[in-house]
Amino acid sequence: MDIILFLQNLGDWLKPIMKFFTFLGFEEFYLAIMPAIYWCFDTIMGARLAIMLVVTTGVNAVLKVMFRSPRPYWVSDKVTAMSSETSFGIPSGHGQNAVSLWGTWAYSAKRRWAWIVAIVVAFMIGFSRLYLGMHFPIDVLAGWTVGIILLWSFARLEAPLVKWIKGQSVVGQLTTFVLITLGILLIGNLAIWAISGWQLPIEWIQTATKAGTPPEPFSRDGITTAAAIFFGLTSGLVLIKQRGGFDPKGVWWKRIVRYLLGMVVTVGIWAGLKAIFPTGEEFVPQVFRYIRYGLLGFWVAAGAPLVFRWMKLADRANQ
Repeated sequence: MDIILFLQNLGDWLKPIMKFFTFLGFEEFYLAIMPAIYWCFDTIMGARLAIMLVVTTGVNAVLKVMFRSPRPYWVSDKVTAMSSETSFGIPSGHGQNAVSLWGTWAYSAKRRWAWIVAIVVAFMIGFSRLYLGMHFPIDVLAGWTVGIILLWSFARLEAPLVKWIKGQSVVGQLTTFVLITLGILLIGNLAIWAISGWQLPIEWIQTATKAGTPPEPFSRDGITTAAAIFFGLTSGLVLIKQRGGFDPKGVWWKRIVRYLLGMVVTVGIWAGLKAIFPTGEEFVPQVFRYIRYGLLGFWVAAGAPLVFRWMKLADRANQ
């Protein structure tokens, strides 16, 4: 707490800088950037980042529920909450995503300067969460640690896993992805069920509510979203591969049109279905959430590329 208060007492001049770096760690930022990479520059890098985002989001959601740690502004009104979060604190999702995703980008880029950028950005994203009052130092350190483990695991396991999956039939591949999706849902919901009798301290709720949004740390939304996007993405990757793939290169104006068109539909699926689908923690709303995010993942991986090819905005990968 003393570290957080010391940082916040350095002055408001740091606030826009810290807001900028924390923005680079939001899932919304990654969801806007990854389609641009996948559709317009490098399909392999884009697919890697998308899968890593799903994995790190799912892992983070489960670990938060397991540790049930508060955020600084939940326990002390001396901390100024310069943002607002509803989930538990440890491990920091921003810190974990920063290492795993920016690290995956650097790993794919295979450039020394990319690793330097990734390390600096990951550090600043984690540091920003302290200044903004969203995390304790241990939260950020835990997030970085989990991110490093995921990145190391990816570097070691990607090649053999991809080789094994490619050796399966289409039915075998889809069956594998269904089983993984069910595993994500099962583990996540079991983690929430296991602590169903635990009550959020009333002091945390009151202090957090005064500062902003009331805590809602037991939501199943994150687990359902991760599982849905995973299956949508992976099934889409299987389909686009079977249909000849697509070439993300091309003249600059076609790349711009691809991204704008693709994002219009992406936002339409995300916001449009959100407006008409029911929301909540019950079974039916969670099913509709799964459908919504599954369609989103499938559109990014296969729907948009097939539309680009049909509109002559992109060619097959083998042309």
